[in-house]
Amino acid sequence: MDKRIKVYLIGTQNDFYNAAGQGVQRYMYEMANILPKIDTHAFEFTVCKYKKLPFVSNGLTPFMYSLIDNFSRYNIVHNLDARPMAWFRYGKAISITTVHDFHSVTSAELHVEDRKDLRKVLGVHLVLLPGIKSAMRSDYLMANSTQTKEEATELGFDKKRIFVVNFGVDERFLKNRKPARKSNDPFRVGYIGSLSNSKNVGFSIRAFRKTQSKNASFDIWGAKTNQYSRLFEMSRADKRIRFRGFAPENKLVDIYDSFDVFVHPTLYEGFGLPILEAQARGLPVLICKNALIPAEVRKYCIETDDEDHMAEEMERLRLNGYDGKLKRKAEAYARQFTWVRTAEAVINVYNKVYDKEP
Repeated sequence: MDKRIKVYLIGTQNDFYNAAGQGVQRYMYEMANILPKIDTHAFEFTVCKYKKLPFVSNGLTPFMYSLIDNFSRYNIVHNLDARPMAWFRYGKAISITTVHDFHSVTSAELHVEDRKDLRKVLGVHLVLLPGIKSAMRSDYLMANSTQTKEEATELGFDKKRIFVVNFGVDERFLKNRKPARKSNDPFRVGYIGSLSNSKNVGFSIRAFRKTQSKNASFDIWGAKTNQYSRLFEMSRADKRIRFRGFAPENKLVDIYDSFDVFVHPTLYEGFGLPILEAQARGLPVLICKNALIPAEVRKYCIETDDEDHMAEEMERLRLNGYDGKLKRKAEAYARQFTWVRTAEAVINVYNKVYDKEP
């Protein structure tokens, strides 16, 4: 008789994709590929990739399938993203949901401009909020950071049933360190990520415009959103600022290596994977001091009080370079976060919850 613990990893076809430019999809892709290879004797994994239904959003697809899926075949059902699920269908299976952030609950998710976007309005009220409510009915939560765990606890989830499992840095960021900048090379500030309101990119644009060096540039990598026109107009007068478009996954290391400093002015992060990726490449990372970024990710960041302070730090780094001792510490720290360690932590959670509730 097969005594292995049967685990069902839930997502949709579009989720298990390593080139989407989003940390959640990267996490799902890595777990689907690494977990079955770690301990095949103790666990049997089934990766569920629900096919998108016509006229149904990607976020609601798991809910529709969960109404008819047979979860009784599994010991553990693991929803890898907080999507709405028919939680009453889990039966005797132990239900686990990975939660990546609670931004839609802890903030006014929709800004004035976003309220004009029907797709975003529907996304919040039909997917994000119901997804979080569904997650809160799970037997256990995996939080991607200590900050996300604290938010779940504040919302009433039993902290004894929450496990922190951090994201990992892909191994390609750990190879061949970034070459040192030569004194006469142009100084490049860089950003990679979304251009949405919460990422606060305008803050770093205004900060950069306060710098004076003509031998400096600010490269902004990110797919166009409804905020692009506003950000572009804000930058038009400064030819040193360049919008480079979406950052292809297979070019990420080269893009990071083209920077001398990485800015991440976001107001909120559930985790903040780009910060660790940049540090793993040996870059100093500038963030906003009052931003909600998990403690384990912001540990070696350079915190700035306001736009003037960020501009001063850019100038200081241009003139003096990155402190060697801090660079080595930040780089070594960031390189501890690997997807294999993430997967091992997930396995550890499975063992703990199954021992409690066989």
